Amino acid sequence: MLIAAFSAGPALAGQSQGALESGISASMEREGALNSGIQSDTSKIDSFQGSIDDLKARLDALETSLHIERELLDRVKAQLSTARAHLATLVAELAQDRKTLVAQVVAAYESPPPSIVTVILEAHGFADMLERIDEERAISNENAQATTRVANARGAVYTETRHLAGLFATRSRETTAVFVQRDEVARLHIALVDRQLQYIHARASANSELSQLRSHRALLEKELAAIQISEYRSQSESFAGGSGEYGAPSGEYGFFPAPGTNYSVGEEPTIAARLNTLGKALHLHLIGISGYRTPQHSVEVGGFADDPHTRGEASDTPGVEGVPESVLEKFGLTRPFPGAAEADHIQLA
Repeated sequence: MLIAAFSAGPALAGQSQGALESGISASMEREGALNSGIQSDTSKIDSFQGSIDDLKARLDALETSLHIERELLDRVKAQLSTARAHLATLVAELAQDRKTLVAQVVAAYESPPPSIVTVILEAHGFADMLERIDEERAISNENAQATTRVANARGAVYTETRHLAGLFATRSRETTAVFVQRDEVARLHIALVDRQLQYIHARASANSELSQLRSHRALLEKELAAIQISEYRSQSESFAGGSGEYGAPSGEYGFFPAPGTNYSVGEEPTIAARLNTLGKALHLHLIGISGYRTPQHSVEVGGFADDPHTRGEASDTPGVEGVPESVLEKFGLTRPFPGAAEADHIQLA
């Protein structure tokens, strides 16, 4: 779902610490609302996807069925067209044969064929007589049989044509039914995809706004960190003073491990480097009085056999007590344990 846009103007130099903190808080609140909306949109998008995939599979199956139905329909249509053409030819032949027979009947009426007596008298012998009689009969029989064959063929083709016409009508109805069903599924598929796209576009818009908000908040946090660093620089004398009791030159800024401490195990080198960067930035004199400790030594100095020091993950660092957690985080550090007694206990954020 779309959430109203947050007006994230540029971080202005010179803003008060309170104004910056208020802007950061408002930005984080807005980011939370956007994240919630993005999660909701993602859930809806995923819920649509299952139905869309099912409809797509059904649509593909219907497209295959429609293709098969169209091929069958085209085949029957071609057979029907051939049968109709054949039927037309036979009808024409039958009409011609009947016309010929009619002509023969008329001719026979007008000019009767020779009688058997005439044939006998005109024949040149008995063999010639038989040949003439057989010829007359053959002509008559051939004409009758030809007409009968054409009539029978026409009847058979007519029957086949009616069968093909019925089959064509059935195939046409089946093809139309599949076509209508395909269109209904396609419309439903398109409607779901359009609905899903609305949430996809809303999520993209929210992600874009979220990215802008985070960039804006980063600018505000940078501005706030600069103010905090400036303020704590003015307090650096209270942390940087002393007579160098742990072997570090008095008045220098940065991180100085006390003699006998071990900052070479696990995360200790990284912690020491970040503390050194923080000390220089804030004009602080930071003393590392305890880095890595063996389990036995940790117990001896009041710790535990499995505390962060025994894993090379902590530093006890006088001089860092007054630095707030928000500033520590800018340097990748954190103060994990509350209370004044643990104010100098530092680990990686």
